Amino acid sequence: MMTMQSIPENAMGRLRAAKAAMLDREDTREILEAKDEVLARYSPVFQSGTIGTIDEDVLRSFLYFENNRHWSGLNRQVNRVCGDMPTTRAALTHLVDETRPIADRMQPVTDIKGMGKGIITAILHVAYPDQYGVWNNTSHDGLLELSLLPQTPRGASFGERYAAVNEVLLRLTEVLEVDLWTLDAVWWFLHSDAEDEGTDQPVRATADEPTIAPSAKTTRFALERHLHDYMFDNWDMLDLAQEWDIYTRDGEPEAGYEFRTPIGRIDLLAKHKRDPRWLVIELKREKSSDAVVGQVLRYMGWVQKHLIEDGETVDGLVVATEGDPQLHYALEVVPSVSFKSYEVEFRLKNGPTFEEFAKP
Repeated sequence: MMTMQSIPENAMGRLRAAKAAMLDREDTREILEAKDEVLARYSPVFQSGTIGTIDEDVLRSFLYFENNRHWSGLNRQVNRVCGDMPTTRAALTHLVDETRPIADRMQPVTDIKGMGKGIITAILHVAYPDQYGVWNNTSHDGLLELSLLPQTPRGASFGERYAAVNEVLLRLTEVLEVDLWTLDAVWWFLHSDAEDEGTDQPVRATADEPTIAPSAKTTRFALERHLHDYMFDNWDMLDLAQEWDIYTRDGEPEAGYEFRTPIGRIDLLAKHKRDPRWLVIELKREKSSDAVVGQVLRYMGWVQKHLIEDGETVDGLVVATEGDPQLHYALEVVPSVSFKSYEVEFRLKNGPTFEEFAKP
């Protein structure tokens, strides 16, 4: 288990500062004050003796922020999670069974479509608020940024990885003198605070990426932001889906979307349906050609070091509205990285005439 001495001092400093500062924000105070109400409503139905007969409407309600008062986005998977309630009830009963080690309880529930680590650990936390912390993308990013994310062996199950993360979360509650609900609010505050700083600050330039002045290019940037989501949400409709699947792993059905690494987030990470190959997909957005090629190669190197196994290879793909000479020259000598462009069609068409509109 993590010791007090093993927690970097700069990490503790940031966490303590966030703990104090978040009390000055109304939205964070509302999250903290909602704890007792949420636990009183849902903890009884998430217990071992009752979750096996949980009403579908109750489970559905928990997945909405207006009811859980803490986690947004869980409702994206509500129909998949509740699609087969008998199977879901049986898996949740296994999940909250305290007679088994936590690392051994995850497999049935991770087989439920839509059940990712955010939903699974939120249910565990509400069932046993003093024993299990929440591991979702927000807390994962916070742990990673502060160098607190525990290292687990390659191939470790989701249950084993969560058990290691939970030990860290429990230790942090001790040294910060907070409960797990409050610690989760700290991660949210750090995340939202960073986003606020990002929106208030001008775009920072690097040597390879000049500052972009507001222009018509902003429209293209917005389209590429939507393209990222569109490609993920509609993957099966893309030509790429004939050969590639978005990467998933135990307990993380959306792992391949903005795949988290210590060196940044991969836009999309995929695995070949038949061959032992990985694919790193990056949208060019407003990055320079040199920057995006370097970024893809960096991510490919990380995947090669940490994910691929014997005999596997990793390729890269750059997606943009159009290429340029710099990009194509670079890719000429990097055969493992390819390029695809996309088109966005926008048309205006005549609406119905008054006669057609008024027709009963």
